[in-house]
Amino acid sequence: MSESTDTKTIYLFGQPIAHSVSPFFYNTIFTKLSLPWRYIRLDSHDPEDLMWMMRRDDFMGAAVTMPNKVRAMACVDVLTEEARRIGCINTIYVQSGHGGDGERVLVGTNTDWIGIQRALLRAQPKLKEGDWSAMVIGGGATCKSAIYALAEGLVARTIYLVSRDAGEAQSAIDDLKQRGLQRDICHIDTVEDVTSLSLSETPIVTVSAVPDIAPKTEPEQRARDIAIVMLQRKPGCQFPRIFLEMCYDPRPRTWLAGVAGEADWQIIDGLDVMEHQAIEQDVLWMGRSLSELPVNDAGKAIRDALHRH
Repeated sequence: MSESTDTKTIYLFGQPIAHSVSPFFYNTIFTKLSLPWRYIRLDSHDPEDLMWMMRRDDFMGAAVTMPNKVRAMACVDVLTEEARRIGCINTIYVQSGHGGDGERVLVGTNTDWIGIQRALLRAQPKLKEGDWSAMVIGGGATCKSAIYALAEGLVARTIYLVSRDAGEAQSAIDDLKQRGLQRDICHIDTVEDVTSLSLSETPIVTVSAVPDIAPKTEPEQRARDIAIVMLQRKPGCQFPRIFLEMCYDPRPRTWLAGVAGEADWQIIDGLDVMEHQAIEQDVLWMGRSLSELPVNDAGKAIRDALHRH
């Protein structure tokens, strides 16, 4: 990918995204490297809005967030193997076409799973080995990335999915298995399902991907009760249990992360995931190596932005 003096634009495509601090990360990278690039919000749930921007000469890519991670797949020319197997994308980047005609190819991929895997391994390298189970709380596209990270990026034996919507949970499980995932994934639907598990089957890793909102419906309360009971079980593992909170606002902790902390889980901040996956996005967009990117400055920028908020 050649550098140009012309302004290049990368979009954050999702809705609502006014609260997102990710522009502070990417624009710090571009500023530190003296690049005339910009990362701007495209607050929309309509893929046509993104496709319109894709036609612009300055389009260099997009970060895709909710609720667009599945629907944006139809906007690209090619999907990477990871995107195909997970069934959603969070990144679009531009490749030069093959054949020398200069035609641009829009590639959709998923770096969420890389961010989750690297954040977990940074906290506990022993997750590369052993025989352990995990829990994922939620049911959307991010949860599918989490399941893929736990099953393919790591070595989770069994993954329990806790969701307020049993149909959505089963649909996610079925879709991942149709796409080739071989691990044992099961939806936990009642507290009794939890208490019937042996201690050896109890999760030692949890990824929570739900908003920090108090339950308002019976299914939401049931899902929270299941998560609480699971978090309070003591499997007697050889290293600290890890709770990865994908929701990094409010700070310092969400309510569920507070429950996990009281039960002696090690809490990992969702910003760690964001930074790891964002670095991978920058490598794809810019064609630069990790060692060339001022990631420490960018990480400080988003933490300062959250502190101001």
